[in-house]
Amino acid sequence: MKIAVVIPSKNGLHHMKECLPTVLAAAKKSTVPVSVTVVVGDSTDGSMQEAPVLFPQVKFLENPKHGASSARNLGVSDSQGEWLCFLDNDVFVDEDFFNTAQKYLRPDVFCVACAGYCAYPKKAGAWEQLDGVKLLGWKKGFPRFTHNIYNEFLPEMVEYPSWGVQGAYFFCQRSYFDLLGGFDENLDPYMLEETDLVYRGLKRGWKVIYAPDTKPRHKCGGTINSKKNKFTQFLSKRNRTWFVWKNVHDTSLCLAHWLRFILSFSPRLWKECLKEYAVFYQAALHEKSARKKTDLELLEESNKFEQFAKKNADLQLQLDTKAQLDFLQGRLLCYSYKYSSGWKIALHMLGASVSSLKFHRSVSGTSSQPIKICMELEGGLGDLMFGLNYVCAFYKKFAPLSPMTVDIAFHNLNMLNVFLPPFVHKVILPKEIKNCSYDLVINVIRCPVVKGAKTYVFPKLLRTYISKLLNFEKEHKGLLLLTPYKDTITNNVFSSSVKRWHQADMVEELNLTENFLFPVSVKNEEEILGKFGLISKKFITINREGGLAGQSDTTKLWPLKYYRKLIADLKETAPQYQIIEVGCGKGERLGNADKNLAGKTSLEEIKVILKHALLHIDSEGGLVHLRHALKGGASCVFYGPTSPQVYGYSENISLCSNVCPIYCECYSRTWQKKCLRGKRICMESITPQYALDKIIEAKLL
Repeated sequence: MKIAVVIPSKNGLHHMKECLPTVLAAAKKSTVPVSVTVVVGDSTDGSMQEAPVLFPQVKFLENPKHGASSARNLGVSDSQGEWLCFLDNDVFVDEDFFNTAQKYLRPDVFCVACAGYCAYPKKAGAWEQLDGVKLLGWKKGFPRFTHNIYNEFLPEMVEYPSWGVQGAYFFCQRSYFDLLGGFDENLDPYMLEETDLVYRGLKRGWKVIYAPDTKPRHKCGGTINSKKNKFTQFLSKRNRTWFVWKNVHDTSLCLAHWLRFILSFSPRLWKECLKEYAVFYQAALHEKSARKKTDLELLEESNKFEQFAKKNADLQLQLDTKAQLDFLQGRLLCYSYKYSSGWKIALHMLGASVSSLKFHRSVSGTSSQPIKICMELEGGLGDLMFGLNYVCAFYKKFAPLSPMTVDIAFHNLNMLNVFLPPFVHKVILPKEIKNCSYDLVINVIRCPVVKGAKTYVFPKLLRTYISKLLNFEKEHKGLLLLTPYKDTITNNVFSSSVKRWHQADMVEELNLTENFLFPVSVKNEEEILGKFGLISKKFITINREGGLAGQSDTTKLWPLKYYRKLIADLKETAPQYQIIEVGCGKGERLGNADKNLAGKTSLEEIKVILKHALLHIDSEGGLVHLRHALKGGASCVFYGPTSPQVYGYSENISLCSNVCPIYCECYSRTWQKKCLRGKRICMESITPQYALDKIIEAKLL
């Protein structure tokens, strides 16, 4: 077997410099001979002068005619090979392209459609699929070949049919090609020439199959820029009309077409098409006599395959649609709150509409493999503690039902690896989720939100759980999807009845409790305590920072002067205890602690220190939740914008003055920097003496 590659080119030297080397590399690696012919026509960019010098192993021909059909026909006539591979000059292929395709190049196959992808990955690193199994449709008087079933949605089959190909990359058996007389040069300069070729073969009963693993990459309109080129748009209308006149013979379809053609009210289209009517009428007579299948039979075959494929993909499509709608609704609420100008809202919604396409084809999986799950966690250290607790509860409940792998996506992999449960398969960044094929993706910041699922591979109990999450999300989607303001559900919707640790189990399936399920291990305790001179010493840790991220000042922080006064009072009341300042080292230091370790410890070291402290003093934040997860003992916690009823633990001393009627967390984008009432009365009303009295009352000293 020999493969002859034919590439038409017009002013495409810059494309060839990029793409042709990949074709030559694949040809060199191929286990069968591959020749490459480039047919240049109407070029003014020096293609015929420069390209042969750059690529001496390629045969270059000059097309005396004008168009893609004539160029491809010329290339075929001047090449040898049982199989023809038609590529555009702006297509990349990988080194195994021809070797991968060989298993599809069988004697009983007419054409092989490739699984085309966009030439460049998205920002998240995902390759967007452009062409899959092409379905045949009929709409407004014309056939449609633009609807695809992509790899993610394909059912398990030995062989996939296709009712069309993408002209930028497909294979055709030469014997069939010659029987059809090649491409119809009446369709020059371009548009629908490959569709015409394949459709004529389909009506003769020849087989067109889809190769899902070939994966060439296309620059998408790099040559003709069809979305903006008015001439291309006109050619599309003209050639579609000629296509119908030549290839469509069923009476009902022809009547629908002529009605649409007449009602188009386009004198230019009428004139251009009708002057060639006699040519296409004669061609139609030949095609009608050669057909073995009718147009309606092909439409029915395509529809049956689509319905069969949808049985495996329906739920995914519904989830994708839901995700897109919910995302757009959430963006609209956010922008309506953020902007007062209608045009700004509209502009941002336009961008959000483009972004919503990322939900398309987001997950995939097969029932023959372990269920692949990704838990996307958000937030800081405290949120990570709650998220890992949810992941452990989820795994404990559902892992015994079916084999599964669990990955965790988090923005800080170093932090995540310190607390990673042993059953986790791997950790990734959130932007890498699209690079993987997951059967289930759940986002966890407060209440879990299903971002994608293929429930047909799930055991019954897991399907029921996913259904409950979706129903809960539907009932509360205005709150759950409003990022970052969704945190308001914490304090102002569920605060009277729901603890922060319980928010991940609002559907009451995982039996979460205050005691975290994941083990927080500590290593080299004596060595670390010795490093900081804390062996055999009683000490109190104290922190004044806005979390492990090291914010220097937020509304969540107790006043600095109060901290200093409390430290002085503790030294006088309990001089036997050392006061150890901890944290990231950002912001102004307390100054009168016995030892300042802020910014001088690793996360592993701070775990040991927090575990062995007699008491930890802090505002509500990550270190408080970490100490609870460590089962290290009580913390004295100051609450202002956040609610002690939601965030508090039974072992802690929770201090709150209640002088402000609401907990204002996330009421505005600047809630951590600026108090809504102008003064931080919630924190300033908690006096050092009150704090000391509560500590003494707890009998911890």
